[in-house]
Amino acid sequence: MKNTKNLVMAVANDSGNGFSKTYTQFEDGTNSTTVTPSLYANVSGKETIPELGRIDLGELDNNMDVMIKSPALKTASELLVGKAAVNSGNAVTAYNVEANTGKAETDITIIIPLVKIAYAALNHVLDQEKNIPNTINVQLAYYLTCLPISEFNNKKKRDALRKKLIKGKHIVLIKNFSRDVKITISLDADNTYIYPEGIAAQIGLIYSANNFPNYRNDDVYTNAPYKNGQDYYNSGNTLLIDIGDGTTDVSIINATRPLKGIGVNISLNQGVGTAAAAASDQLQIDYPQLGHYTRSVFLEHAAMKNQEGKTLREKYLTPQINLLIRAIETEVEKEFRKANNDISTVVVLGGGVNLLTSQNKKAVQSLLDSLNPLADHQRIWWIDSEYNQLLNLDGLRVFLAQKSNKK
Repeated sequence: MKNTKNLVMAVANDSGNGFSKTYTQFEDGTNSTTVTPSLYANVSGKETIPELGRIDLGELDNNMDVMIKSPALKTASELLVGKAAVNSGNAVTAYNVEANTGKAETDITIIIPLVKIAYAALNHVLDQEKNIPNTINVQLAYYLTCLPISEFNNKKKRDALRKKLIKGKHIVLIKNFSRDVKITISLDADNTYIYPEGIAAQIGLIYSANNFPNYRNDDVYTNAPYKNGQDYYNSGNTLLIDIGDGTTDVSIINATRPLKGIGVNISLNQGVGTAAAAASDQLQIDYPQLGHYTRSVFLEHAAMKNQEGKTLREKYLTPQINLLIRAIETEVEKEFRKANNDISTVVVLGGGVNLLTSQNKKAVQSLLDSLNPLADHQRIWWIDSEYNQLLNLDGLRVFLAQKSNKK
């Protein structure tokens, strides 16, 4: 083992309720994007997590075993993160969307990114030098992340998260080897940025994250009402509906500029995760012998192509999704009035879109047509499921490229 390695990184991280999406870039230009379940589990001592000497080093990210010492966290204990937590069989900690606690104040918003940065740094050293140092010192030239609109609008919450991130050095001990690898992570206070979710996704739809400042022009526009990012940029006022796991953000924006007097708008503490949680609660009332399904387990079972899946979807999930749609429609009506119905396009995005039925989509289209009666058909763009997961991260990457180019 070499003693110490110093690295400079730039990081964009979207802490989703279900998955953490992280982009890392090093000084030599190498970069990667990883998607990790947003959860962790305490180590009990009974796990059978394999030593890395017995597995392919390419599986490093699936076996995250760490101890974190950070001024942003009250305690330090050994944790399994992401897939390692899932595979351990231990009780996991995830975002509690049912409690509406948000992301700014919970430890998971600090823990998951720090661990992903640490493993990205180790992976980079392994790729470049094939050696494992005792210590890797990581300086983040930029760190960009985002929050739901309701939390972003709360300056105290936004500032609280930023203070946690920039407060001293964070130490991650990677414990997969016979000897711990120490990763120290320092953030630059002047280059740590927080953006609103949804708005970041809008930026990701307009510009190319891989080739900024060029406009986006890939398969996301195959079924779109616009040819490319430039065409969309010039389309006029857009109403964004970002349906997430624990929140739904609704905002009005013209290209990349919030409308004067309207700007970043509202955030509902409802999403497909809260709908699934309510459906699971009702399922437990009807069938107490099944125990209580978490929202993720419920959604897994509801997705099955058998009679159980059909019952869970039609009897339990669909009524809750319908309630969510009605709540969204109420807020959309308010936003249309604020903009004097001057909305050229409604864009519906986020992981929740994947659970909407054709009837849900017809109901939304019907409402929008009634709100804009002078148009034959209100233009609506349903973002395809394969692009939804990374849209906020795409926007953060555009912001990162913009800042790097200015520098």
